[in-house]
Amino acid sequence: MAVVILAVNDMPSINDVTYPELVEIINELKDADGKLSGVDASGLLVANSGNDLPVIDLSSVSPELAFMANDADLVMLEGMVKHPEVAQFLGGRLYDCVFKFNEA
Repeated sequence: MAVVILAVNDMPSINDVTYPELVEIINELKDADGKLSGVDASGLLVANSGNDLPVIDLSSVSPELAFMANDADLVMLEGMVKHPEVAQFLGGRLYDCVFKFNEA
């Protein structure tokens, strides 16, 4: 069975959903059998990212997320510098896509 981990911030950051909000949303969407609109959601997990910015700083992810992602075959994080203050903080330009690859 495939496992999907939704990593979200604990604290509000601009307009991002927070960990407590997403846990509540997912629980409200599940039916009595734990399915989301007829789809088996038993492999759907929610983790606190450990961050409070609209980007995920891998140097400070939560121990929970690090543990959950440890055995993953693929970890994909998506982000875009879409706010001037975040672009400035990261040393980028507005709307730059942010990708970083570290070879193992």
